[in-house]
Amino acid sequence: MGNHSQLRQSFTATAVACGLILLAGCSARTSVGATGAAPAEIAHLWVTVEEVWFATSADTPSHSDLGWTREKLSAPVVIDLADVDAGALVPLVTGLSVPAGRYRQLHLAIADSADRLLDEARAAGLDYNAQVEVIDDTGSITQAPLELPVPRAGLTIPVDLTLEDSGATGDGSEEVVSLAVTLDAARDVLSYEYGSGTGYILSPIASVHDAAASGEIRGTIDASGLADGHPPVTVSAQVLDDSGTHHRVVQRRVVAADGTFSLYPLPAGGDGTTYDVVIACAGASTLVIRDVRIEAGAQPVSLQADPIVLTPASTVYADTDGASLGLPGGTRVEFFQTRPGSGERPLFIDGTALDPQTLRLPGEAFALASGPMFLGTYADGEPIAFATATPSERVGGYLVGSAGPYRELTLAAGPVVVTGSSSRPSQVAVPFPEFAAGGRAGRLTVNLQAPVGRYDRGFVAVMAGHQLVETVNVDGLLERGGGTLLIEGLPSGSALAPAAGVSYRAALRAWNSRNAAGTIRRVASDGSAALGDAGTGALQLEVQ
Repeated sequence: MGNHSQLRQSFTATAVACGLILLAGCSARTSVGATGAAPAEIAHLWVTVEEVWFATSADTPSHSDLGWTREKLSAPVVIDLADVDAGALVPLVTGLSVPAGRYRQLHLAIADSADRLLDEARAAGLDYNAQVEVIDDTGSITQAPLELPVPRAGLTIPVDLTLEDSGATGDGSEEVVSLAVTLDAARDVLSYEYGSGTGYILSPIASVHDAAASGEIRGTIDASGLADGHPPVTVSAQVLDDSGTHHRVVQRRVVAADGTFSLYPLPAGGDGTTYDVVIACAGASTLVIRDVRIEAGAQPVSLQADPIVLTPASTVYADTDGASLGLPGGTRVEFFQTRPGSGERPLFIDGTALDPQTLRLPGEAFALASGPMFLGTYADGEPIAFATATPSERVGGYLVGSAGPYRELTLAAGPVVVTGSSSRPSQVAVPFPEFAAGGRAGRLTVNLQAPVGRYDRGFVAVMAGHQLVETVNVDGLLERGGGTLLIEGLPSGSALAPAAGVSYRAALRAWNSRNAAGTIRRVASDGSAALGDAGTGALQLEVQ
């Protein structure tokens, strides 16, 4: 079995019928491990975890002194999200005692890149507690601090975990449930420009699963037939969304340099779960493998013994059009294609977060494939027979969608055919991401104070939980020494986050254009503002 099975064997894990269950009480124990992914153009993506917290309320803000069960790790754990072993979990905490009850949030306290360098980060060869190393087109590597949208805010992940008294097993040992935290940053390291410098913000897709109730899908890709320097290959496991309108990604990974990949942890359900596996690359035709069934605790499912061969396809490029510039700063743009046939629903092919400043696709040219689909059905490890098919959107056609924190995936009314080059990408219209069910538009008032004339460039970032929600340019306010900023259209209401509403924090990034590198400052709001059914809140930001 995979490395995660070794982690499981160090615990006595149990799964209970209704979802993710933790066993707790005075002598109960839970253990937490982490895995993740990073963009292919990033050589290393380091984060240093200092603490793991649990909250019984969905509304408890991360800066609150009350409402959290906190565990400071015996030693901070340094994780490279670009180099997590396939199928592995990096242990964070083992045998944590947690009171019985229902838990609605899990929080990872992350050491900030601007804080004093921890011994553990130094031992890993880092210059910052959170660090990114980016590979450019020439192969050179640029090292930079990795930021969260709000400094020192950590990552707060919504969960729904019920903890019950565990008691002892037959051999007298306590039962322990292992939780697997996934930080998927494959398309969610956001860059912003300040003068000639580039800053990097981590806004990952995060999830928590019960390791004992999860399975794994493995395989190997043969990309030798693709052009040299081809775009990265990604593999995702997808299921039909509860809305029934599209497939959603449960786990996604970038294929390793040797062609191997592992999709873990995948929730397996009581009787197992069936996934569709999508293999995508902007330089190759997309492959879809239907009906890959996994079971909890079983051996990893191998798609087939031999590597799955990719077929070259043309690479085309897309960017947002001018009408899309009103999108929220935390919008993700996603591209879907549909298998031909009655009743088929769109499959996720690729997607990315918008540039938080320009609200364009990264580099203003996002690479996609223009070619047929290859469709096959899982054959219990035997060679998969693939058939060539044209997607419903046509060759090079995609259905564009948008999503974001506390927003539903919103699909365009019809497909668009992408034919553009990297220098002249096709302009695509992105639908405005609608609020999740019951959500309403809220307004955040930010009182911004700055010394007159010291800064003339900057933006405010608004964060909820572990993700960027909105960005607003404040060049004019900074030049005038501050003022009142109204940020409207934020998701709010108790339907989204019972009972107080969505909790927001904000941060200012400010600099002087005459010496951007020497003047840039990151300042976080002291507290948070919950946008409930009234839909209003206020925060203070002050930079010296």
